[in-house]
Amino acid sequence: MPELTLEELTLATAIVAGVALLCFLLVLFLMIRLRKVRREYMLLRGENGDHDLLSTVGESVGRTREVEQKINAVTNAQEDLASVGRLAMQRFAVVRYDAFEDMGGQLSFSAALLDDYGDGIVITSINGRTETRTYAKSVRGMKSQHNLSDEERAAIEAAVSGNGRGAEEPSSASRG
Repeated sequence: MPELTLEELTLATAIVAGVALLCFLLVLFLMIRLRKVRREYMLLRGENGDHDLLSTVGESVGRTREVEQKINAVTNAQEDLASVGRLAMQRFAVVRYDAFEDMGGQLSFSAALLDDYGDGIVITSINGRTETRTYAKSVRGMKSQHNLSDEERAAIEAAVSGNGRGAEEPSSASRG
């Protein structure tokens, strides 16, 4: 075996040390990566860590299906409530006015109570000095089969445009 010079031995030692350092860094990197993979694996195995990966995935799929069914049930219930809500009296307005010239204070009124389709009723109360008369008229699609006064039409229009907020629009109209 040929004898190596000091320079050759130093060079060989440096190469071996460099390779060893490279191997050490590679092992360190792999240990960190393995720790991360173990953490993720334990997360997948469940809280107790007593499940295998397939049963954990199966449980997750089962829970996902349950959540999906619950979301569908809530969506269906919301749609049912929305359709029922359209039939509720949600658009309303009151128009106050003086029905007679000798009466002040706008004691007469027409009140429209409508659902989302414009169906409902208009109630009109006409106040005079000696009597009060009240009328109720059905409304279908924002129209009535009965003759509507200007105030009743104004109440229906205010109910529709007020979007259920009960806008009160005093009118200066008076009947004579």
